[in-house]
Amino acid sequence: MEIDADRRIDVRVLPREEAFALPDIIRTATNLVPPEVKDVRIVDIVGLDQQADGGTHVASTRQVGRIEVVKVENNRGRQGGEQG
Repeated sequence: MEIDADRRIDVRVLPREEAFALPDIIRTATNLVPPEVKDVRIVDIVGLDQQADGGTHVASTRQVGRIEVVKVENNRGRQGGEQG
């Protein structure tokens, strides 16, 4: 399990162009950053994922602790606005 892997989490700030040139950054996230933002915070879960992110983060995945999944839903086939 990734939480038990105790993956280090690195945070760095890069110039906008350099950050968005990283191949792993989700393109939709780049569209959410206002154009006037010149520096972008990159959070790297070392060996797993890196993304632009402004939130609070732990120093390693082990600090997350136990996670309990209480419900799983399959939303495939649902149309927006329909109640199911």
